[in-house]
Amino acid sequence: MTVDIELQTQIDTQLLEQGAFAPLEFLMEAGRLLHGDYESWRRQEISSLDAVLMGNKEKIRAQLESAAGYARSIGLVEQPQTFYAWDSDAIALSGQPLRISTDAGLHRLIGSRFVPAQSAPQMDLFFDNPVVALTNGVIRALSARNIGETQRQLDQLYARAPNHADLAAFDRLLAALEHLHRPVDDPRQELAFLLDITPAARRLLGWEAKDLLAALWRQLADTLRSAPFSIGEPNLHRSFALIQAQDWPGAADAVRHETQWWLHAPLCLRLAQSCFYQQRRGDALTAWFHLCWRAPAEAADALDNRRQPDTGITSLWQQFIDYGEELRPSDLPAAPALTAADFPAWLLLREPGLNLQLARDLPLGDTRAEETYRNVHRWIDARRSNRSADELALRKALQADNPVLLGYLKQSVQVASPVPMR
Repeated sequence: MTVDIELQTQIDTQLLEQGAFAPLEFLMEAGRLLHGDYESWRRQEISSLDAVLMGNKEKIRAQLESAAGYARSIGLVEQPQTFYAWDSDAIALSGQPLRISTDAGLHRLIGSRFVPAQSAPQMDLFFDNPVVALTNGVIRALSARNIGETQRQLDQLYARAPNHADLAAFDRLLAALEHLHRPVDDPRQELAFLLDITPAARRLLGWEAKDLLAALWRQLADTLRSAPFSIGEPNLHRSFALIQAQDWPGAADAVRHETQWWLHAPLCLRLAQSCFYQQRRGDALTAWFHLCWRAPAEAADALDNRRQPDTGITSLWQQFIDYGEELRPSDLPAAPALTAADFPAWLLLREPGLNLQLARDLPLGDTRAEETYRNVHRWIDARRSNRSADELALRKALQADNPVLLGYLKQSVQVASPVPMR
């Protein structure tokens, strides 16, 4: 079956990290559902997710159907999920489940979970096993943020299976739950605590680990509201905590609140990630470009990372790398090799329409790569306006500045126009 590569990557990544694929988590990762709206639904402040899903509902349905089809094609088994309100006794089996959507088909699609066939439980081995039932009770109570129910289920699990391998981890997660609604006395210590419990939370709670962790990260973010960014402790910043909570608009605002954020690689990466999930490509590219100019080695590492969520930018990066590698040494023996710092100018040449979205004075420094970007931006303006003299002068400047990119400019013009370059 044909499936969008970005969609496939998100499913594969979720499967790798959590051992299952949950469409509800996918909606949040794809920017279709804000985590804050999801939390409002779990608190019963809204009756369903219909009004808060971002985008055309039919397109969302088609995307989910495509995701479900891919999940089945790789051998995953669909299981229904039931969601209950947070901070409520409704997590008991007799409680009233939350309604995901008034549309029965969308309700089923969003409320499903896809797991490997070997992980699918057998009724006689799974549901009738009291230890497994208690374990799932603890997990469900933790996800529902219900301290009392978690403690009750955990006490029973201690009595029934005192050697259970996950008792210590459950104790840590219960302690984390008790941190909620309690002032953070030491942000540095709280950060270390959250980073320490995150692996256990993801292993035991799966994608619902965010139900527990997001509130804790947001609480830490509020404590760090006035803390400036520190190069020595880059994660002790509001933007990092909000990224962990999947609060993309909040994380972007926290980055932009820092004066000269573009000088710091971690802030550039956080802004690029948050803008990607908000489907704001121009802002995401701005962050990537600043990272390329200020920290080209870190930019290359991030763009090479196969777990980078923005598969569109990684695909363009690979085309840029391929172009550089295809050049024979004899073609331009004296020209320097392309680096990540040249990626913004190359991408502007590849997509000239970007110069209408990105300012010519976007670069804030005076490096060779930034000047090349400015010249490319001016050249596109001159060509669009039929200013031949300016176009020729800028092409000469690019020849002196970066002859490798001039070669790409000539290629792009020849593709766009039958008129040969002189």
